[in-house]
Amino acid sequence: MSHARAEAPATLALLHLAPRPGEIGHNKRLIGDAVRRAASLGARLAVTPELAVSGYGFRDRIGTAWIAEGQAALLEWAGDLARQANLFLLLGTPEAGDHLFNSMILFGPDGARRGHHRKVLALKAGSESWSTAGDRATVVAAGDIGRLGLFVCADMYSERLVGETAEQGVDLLVSSAAWAPGEHGPSGEWERASLRTGRPVLVCNRTGVDALDFTGARSVAAAGGSLTFAHASAEAALVLVDWERRSRQLSNWRPVPCG
Repeated sequence: MSHARAEAPATLALLHLAPRPGEIGHNKRLIGDAVRRAASLGARLAVTPELAVSGYGFRDRIGTAWIAEGQAALLEWAGDLARQANLFLLLGTPEAGDHLFNSMILFGPDGARRGHHRKVLALKAGSESWSTAGDRATVVAAGDIGRLGLFVCADMYSERLVGETAEQGVDLLVSSAAWAPGEHGPSGEWERASLRTGRPVLVCNRTGVDALDFTGARSVAAAGGSLTFAHASAEAALVLVDWERRSRQLSNWRPVPCG
């Protein structure tokens, strides 16, 4: 019986949210409510969009000084949220280190920080020009969910980075994103990464209007070179999907309301 339970699929949750630029308190409440809702539905991992804490175009509204000033309190809040919800949380947020980074940070069900990925293909102009590019591929262990290869949005455009990530041994590629459709929107990167690595790809995108119109942006799953599931909506949603580590299969994709 215990063996059967161990092999049961894990529910993963993509938080397809609409963070507001510069409204940190509002966005934290939005994330907190969505994480608790995901946990109530059995999620073992919750993934936020890129820069969910700050919104995408925050710099022109509130600057960047708050990132370092508030980082200790923010990390404590995120760890407490993951611990109280008893799940792994992948949080998209600005991060202060020796420079400022566009980061994705993993917190465990015990509230501890387990690792991070800093966006490598950060834009050098516009809404991301405050951030310094990361310099490495990232793989983190998320308990029995497996080894996760982490990306932030356009990182998956880099075939070199995809390859270097896969070489470290991964079960699932996971990306946060704030990637709007249109002329410079996603164009096969997720599908290509799934084909090249032989691993499924899971992308948590966002909705709402920020520096760009994200209402048509899609959160997706890809496998074997094709999109297998996709969700876009003007309203925020949770997208739940079942993950079987042994077979490396994503199934039972089901968007549900946040409230």
